[in-house]
Amino acid sequence: MGLKAKVLYDLNVLRLRYWQKNKKLIEPLYKNVYGKSHHPGMVICMCDGRFRSGGLGDRIHGILSLYKFCKDKNLAFKVNFCEPFRLKEYLAPNKYDWDIAPDDLCYDLHGTVPMLMSCSFKSNDGTQQQEANFMYRYLESKINKGSKKEYHIYTNMHYACRPDMYSGLFHELFKPTKPLIDAVEWNKKRIGGKYISVTLRFQNLLGDFSEGKYPTLSDKEQEQLIKKVKGKIEELHNELHTNMKILVTSDSRKFLNEIDKEEWSYTIPGKLVHMSYTPIHNFETHLKSFVDLLVLSEAEKLYLLVTDDMFHSGFAESASLINNKPYEKIVF
Repeated sequence: MGLKAKVLYDLNVLRLRYWQKNKKLIEPLYKNVYGKSHHPGMVICMCDGRFRSGGLGDRIHGILSLYKFCKDKNLAFKVNFCEPFRLKEYLAPNKYDWDIAPDDLCYDLHGTVPMLMSCSFKSNDGTQQQEANFMYRYLESKINKGSKKEYHIYTNMHYACRPDMYSGLFHELFKPTKPLIDAVEWNKKRIGGKYISVTLRFQNLLGDFSEGKYPTLSDKEQEQLIKKVKGKIEELHNELHTNMKILVTSDSRKFLNEIDKEEWSYTIPGKLVHMSYTPIHNFETHLKSFVDLLVLSEAEKLYLLVTDDMFHSGFAESASLINNKPYEKIVF
């Protein structure tokens, strides 16, 4: 733990940053005309497109962590996940009814307390758990059960990141809808038995996945990177997992098409999108992200492979937590 982290978390300086970001980024999105709350004292996890909350894995982390806080404090909890789709189209409420209609919320500062808490522990020289514990304490200081206002929380906090905690909360909140179940079972049948998984995040290194302003390699460099990564996957298969197929998930169709030539590999068909950069509200467009997540969650072991300028994605680790499966990141 660095000095910067001690100052921000232990001396509560990060509270000032939260206040500044709320004033600059969140409160201007709300009206100020004396509107009244429809759900006083309720805590709502907000994924409504007003502020980018990361990809699917980050958003689920935020939902589960905030739900854990509300369970501990006996607070009413809902999820307003309506952009770029309604979450309940893929993951429906299971043992707890978390869904709420966007039109049923108050978007006025007189009836609402909006808060932004984004993960930043890496840039703060801290640990994930250190920041998560700080966020939990921050919520304790800000949320009053007897309040007449709604609490709108924009967060990807990772408080519920222990496998035993995450898995239980996930299955308590979510059950896949029938179209998602059908798609998952169709892919598992094609795999035909037990499997391990390898996840790769190239962003735009291979020039076929538009995401922000990330660089693209030259044609020669792309060929070299593909060869290097493919060789590492072959090594995993030949040395550790010769009797199982390898499910390969990636944000690069170019790489998936290359690895799909191997008889021991399997890739999930469908268009590749990142929900933060794909505002289209279409069921089929975003289905693959959920299929990837749930098929990954049933692998015997999940790997994340990272080399050179590839992104250290948390998607595979999040999938491993759903059913408490072993996970390993390999940097080579």
